[in-house]
Amino acid sequence: IGVTPLFTLIATVWLAANAGLKEVWPYGAALQRHGRVERTDQLDSSGQGCRERTNFVFVKVHKCGSHTTTCILQRFGYERDLTFMLPSEDGPDIGYPGSIHQGDYLPSPGGVFNIIADHIRYKKEVVSQLMPQDTAYFAILRHPLGHLKSVFNWRKLARAWRIRAENPVGRFLETPWYYRKIHSGFVRYTKNLMAFDMGLNLSYINRNNRPMLIVPFPEQQHRQPLGTVHFENETKTESRPELAPRATNILQQYIRTIDRDFVLVMILEYYDESLVMLKRLMCWGIRDILYDLNVRNNEAYRYKHMGFTETQKLNHRRWSAADYAFFSHFNSTLWNKISSQGPDFYEELDYFKFVNKDVNWYCSMKLETTWMIPKSRWNEAFVLNRTFCEWLSLKRWHWDSKLKERHIRKWWHG
Repeated sequence: IGVTPLFTLIATVWLAANAGLKEVWPYGAALQRHGRVERTDQLDSSGQGCRERTNFVFVKVHKCGSHTTTCILQRFGYERDLTFMLPSEDGPDIGYPGSIHQGDYLPSPGGVFNIIADHIRYKKEVVSQLMPQDTAYFAILRHPLGHLKSVFNWRKLARAWRIRAENPVGRFLETPWYYRKIHSGFVRYTKNLMAFDMGLNLSYINRNNRPMLIVPFPEQQHRQPLGTVHFENETKTESRPELAPRATNILQQYIRTIDRDFVLVMILEYYDESLVMLKRLMCWGIRDILYDLNVRNNEAYRYKHMGFTETQKLNHRRWSAADYAFFSHFNSTLWNKISSQGPDFYEELDYFKFVNKDVNWYCSMKLETTWMIPKSRWNEAFVLNRTFCEWLSLKRWHWDSKLKERHIRKWWHG
């Protein structure tokens, strides 16, 4: 017997011993046939029944691990045959970076949308007119410095700006105002992008701000070659913006509005904690938040894990003050919500991590047998099969194709 068949046989025996294989086959066959679930009753954190929420908007903030989250939500909606608002053009944007207009999305076959999970710029007065009244809103943020690194890699800014440094992000943060003067187009990606995606009116913040703090600024920017971005000698002074009291009040008022309107703002650095919290708030099951541990968009780049000087950190806090305010507030609110759940939350978190690793292992084996995850304090029993594993590994653009195909088919057939 070959090594691969032997390994598969051992794995199958193990699954049978641990999952009650005789009970699994009929359920797995049904799931394979239908390719969807029709389940509205779940268990809440106390083990009592609750009704899952299926109308929601996920504000997909750029470079915040939103690809993985979007794939979770696309699978959730596809299994339940829910109606997504889908971009009319190729790509993941609906009206972005502007507001949403009618031509930006495919019409709903039934006249109503259940889910928005592509890139939008959140505007409550616009989005609320397109979604049901009981829609839940949530988003994801990350630490602004990690976000800036990801943005630098995404937009290839070191190359575009010819920054020849071991840590180009650190070099940028020595004098970000210099780049604003000579590269105004791309600089917007480096400054308060998360707050922008969340709908904050940055121009209004800027109009109510005032310049503060004198700092060195590079001289000779018109005479130096474009590739030279660090100057040792001549400098001049330029005022650097820092949020003034009026701008701070406007920002904090908007953050409070988001806090009131959103059920949760997830934090990438605490992704599993955020998912379990989302599951509880939305009354979903453990199965609904499983994800592929082969991280998407996890491109390696040389400065990904490099640190920053205190001056660079301070400069960034002033450069992206709104992003820091958003992150600080919603990092705190996440932990406040978790604290209100009691110690049972951490037990479920450990259980979810264990199940997610096991499911990823099962899917990596590419077995033809189905596998049942037994009922626990936090979920009903559910069945896994090859179809689910294929869905687990799909990328956002794969889901886009599947969802658009179904959407158009429903529209065509009325």
